Amino acid sequence: MSSNSAEDKQEDGKITRRDFMKLIGAAGALATLPTLVPFSKVFGVTANETSTNQTGNISGVTNDQNPGSNSFNLDGAKPQFFSPTGSRTIMTADNFPILKGMGAVLLRLQKGGTREPHWHPNAAELCLCLTGDVRMTVYSPGASHDTFTVGRGDITFVPSGYVHDVENIGTEEAKLIIVYNNDLPEDLGISGSIGSMSARVLDRFFGINPPGFFDQLNYRSSQDVIVGPRPAVYTGSGIESSVTNSHKFSLEKITPQIKNQAGTAVLGTSANFHILKGLAVFIVDLKPTGMIEPHTHPNAAELNYVINGKVRYTVFSPGGHTETGEIGEGEVFFVPQGYFHYLENPDNVNSGTVASFFGNENPNFIGIVGSLSAYSNEVLASVFSKDPKFFSSLPRIEKNVFLASETG
Repeated sequence: MSSNSAEDKQEDGKITRRDFMKLIGAAGALATLPTLVPFSKVFGVTANETSTNQTGNISGVTNDQNPGSNSFNLDGAKPQFFSPTGSRTIMTADNFPILKGMGAVLLRLQKGGTREPHWHPNAAELCLCLTGDVRMTVYSPGASHDTFTVGRGDITFVPSGYVHDVENIGTEEAKLIIVYNNDLPEDLGISGSIGSMSARVLDRFFGINPPGFFDQLNYRSSQDVIVGPRPAVYTGSGIESSVTNSHKFSLEKITPQIKNQAGTAVLGTSANFHILKGLAVFIVDLKPTGMIEPHTHPNAAELNYVINGKVRYTVFSPGGHTETGEIGEGEVFFVPQGYFHYLENPDNVNSGTVASFFGNENPNFIGIVGSLSAYSNEVLASVFSKDPKFFSSLPRIEKNVFLASETG
């Protein structure tokens, strides 16, 4: 985006919406105050992209999304960007206020759709391919680039500031969930960046004597294209699918690290996907009545996206507040760092699958089983007002159980 436009000069130095809300301390201010910083300032909204409305809510987020809730219908929300070749539904602290340290985008690309080369100045991203086949190119410091294909069950990681794109090279819709380690991720695209520069400057650095290539390109918009159609004739090599790449890791091809009668969990952390920094993901498949042990993550927030089936969650927050809800495919629930929570599959017949993203490349797990087991009968008796002998029958299991089921 242009840094020398009149609009930019006017906005520079203004207090951000987040800082303003901190000053006034009004929990409901997001729904009533005028927008102080346009959404386009963060994500480079094009003429085709829906902008922030006058109440400060992102247009298309339904009013029945409780601003104090831990859950959000990501698939059901109206995309902020939509075109014939793709759409982008953005979930940040602006429209899901409980988010802290994490944000997400649901990206859909139709056949031939291309998410333009772009980068995030303030956030790394971890992407999970849910459906389709895509090609990515990542341009990195040191003038190196990697091009590789991504399919269902693959995850990719792009560090903050690295330039990258996404192209749908298949015949079906590609659907990807992209998670950031910032609740207000910034976005800059290569089209708006080119449009903000003069042809004279660009020709000079490419060694072109004017009138040259960029004079003929005549692209003057500082607004990003976001998603565009790929030409019918493509000149790519097609060999990148066979190349192993450090930015890509297949969760579907590894043996689940956790497996029992309640389900399985495949862990994508820095232990097996070494490039990860600030983000990780677990794919958890819960059998009917399967549960994840009540637990906390001392070093990470958690953002859960339901891939299929249903999930019932409970989150216990400071101040004695407990929220229990049930969500389905395409919905999200968020757990701030260190909050006590668990989830289960309430279905007695069908399995459910959830992608649990974390704001740390190696999230810690502290479960209730080991926590209770670590303390003496006397300590527990003083807490629960029971005779110490009562706790002699409590199984002492000083380890994480992770998964269990009602039938187990």
